[in-house]
Amino acid sequence: MAKFHLELDKRVKLKNDRFNLSVRIGNGNDNMYLKYVPLTEKQYDDVFVKKAMDTKSVDFREQCLKFLGKCERLYSEMETFDKARYRELVYNKVVAVEKKTDSLQLTDLCTRFLKEKTQIKLKTRNLYQTAVNSFEEYKPGITILDITPEFLMNYERYKLDKDYSQASISAYFRHLCGIINYFIYKVKLIPKDYQYPFGKGGFIIKKYQTPKFVMSNEEIQSVVDFKDFETSEQEYARDIWLLLYRCNGMNYADLLRMKWSKRKKDFIIFTRMKTENTRKTNVKPITLAVNPKIQELLDKVGNRDSPFVLGLVEDGYSEKEFDYKKDWEMSKINNGLKYISEKLKLSVDLKLKTSRDCFATTHKRAGTPKEIIGEMMGHSNNYISTSNYLADLDPDKIREVNKCLF
Repeated sequence: MAKFHLELDKRVKLKNDRFNLSVRIGNGNDNMYLKYVPLTEKQYDDVFVKKAMDTKSVDFREQCLKFLGKCERLYSEMETFDKARYRELVYNKVVAVEKKTDSLQLTDLCTRFLKEKTQIKLKTRNLYQTAVNSFEEYKPGITILDITPEFLMNYERYKLDKDYSQASISAYFRHLCGIINYFIYKVKLIPKDYQYPFGKGGFIIKKYQTPKFVMSNEEIQSVVDFKDFETSEQEYARDIWLLLYRCNGMNYADLLRMKWSKRKKDFIIFTRMKTENTRKTNVKPITLAVNPKIQELLDKVGNRDSPFVLGLVEDGYSEKEFDYKKDWEMSKINNGLKYISEKLKLSVDLKLKTSRDCFATTHKRAGTPKEIIGEMMGHSNNYISTSNYLADLDPDKIREVNKCLF
């Protein structure tokens, strides 16, 4: 007598730490597995071991038990058991649906989206995957057809109750929106009668600006003057922070990949890594005036034996290698900056990313026009209209403007 069980088939591990939830048919020493849906061990434990009683878990459990019942019924109706024929009977209706909708599973669409959008950088790819994993965790096996304005509202409420920030939730929605738009307008895979869930009449993604708290001028000056280091790594960390601050609030990634060849006399001209593949228009290089303060720091932390200013990467690096190196170095530097923060009792934690905020705020306090600050930092949208009427900042103006920095 064959026995039927729903279980997580751990023989083959799938992407994102998932396994197939399957119906195992045991007949003596002969076992047959009929896969139903991928789940993580936690999802399986919540739904089938702990037997969570929320509506979604109960509904999902009922669907799975219905599939189990179908397998039992079809088995009992076969006079002579044939595995191949039995599998066809189990999946005959499901396969017909799969040809139309199985490719609409959000995890599958995300995989295809990232495979086809080769220009997306590794960090952004990871953000897309994180967003999709979050939706998959909320509703296992989710398809595009499940995504409605009501679903998005319930998901947002659920995440807020779990103490996720509104900024993170909105970012997940933007990545989801990007995937949906791609398969509606570019690939045209999503059915035409699908109700688009975003925008007017649907779900509105909230715009959320994270409050920025920036050190006072006196605190910035105290960082500049700090000398009570316990290790050379702490001094190096402060110098890198200060270099980024004085270099127009440059991102660490741009400094890490910067080459000495980018310097033209007393200027360094570079393009922000962040915007190289995200802007279709208005891609403008940033002109950085090398003043004596910057030159002193370049002499101190620079490596003249390498084509790269910091000498921490080599030509021919892959995107993955670069990201690993960047994250590793940033972690070490931020650890050194933490010591300085605690020693000075700063009101804002000293981290690499705060150098950019401090650059902008120092200029704002000094009365520098916003459009000029934006141009020096490489912003795309707060100075475009101004740039239509004004010539680019001339070198002498750049030198003059940055005199307010510490």
